[in-house]
Amino acid sequence: MELLGNHKILKPIITAFLAIMILMSSSIAMGADTKITATKTQLRALFIQKIPKYVLWPEQEDPAKDSKEGTPYTVATIDKESLLPYFNKPESFKLVRWPVANCQVLFLDSKNPRVIAAIIQRVKDKPILTIGQNPDFMRMGGIINFVESGSRMKLQVNICAARKAGLTISSKLLKLSEIYCGDEKE
Repeated sequence: MELLGNHKILKPIITAFLAIMILMSSSIAMGADTKITATKTQLRALFIQKIPKYVLWPEQEDPAKDSKEGTPYTVATIDKESLLPYFNKPESFKLVRWPVANCQVLFLDSKNPRVIAAIIQRVKDKPILTIGQNPDFMRMGGIINFVESGSRMKLQVNICAARKAGLTISSKLLKLSEIYCGDEKE
């Protein structure tokens, strides 16, 4: 690589070429017909683990501020057992059963709208990212909703509920989502 040190343009081109070759060789090895599939529960767990990276909490509540100590996000859910196999990074996430005194993320996986509405009312003014999967979740004041669209999962984000909770949603996440304010689509 020392020969390339004098050629500032050549070095990134060769690096990109090598990266492309590695990606192509791995896709050839996998075969053209290979499809990666995931269950709905696996997708939800993945989203629940990725979404907090795109949310800013108020400074006193932000688990990222203590990242030197390795403080994990606390994710509360009603049905802990279904998600537990997919939360295998204790340094990043701590999965607990709702109700809990303190959490940053609350996944409301109940089918009962009354239960969801009651829990959202209980936490609506706290800096807790509420995530659900109910057609009425935006109207109830939830912040992020998973919506199945054919074989895909889409996100809805209630920016007004997020602001009320003191949370800021990244524009990167908003670009991938349907944006709501309450139950009104923006």
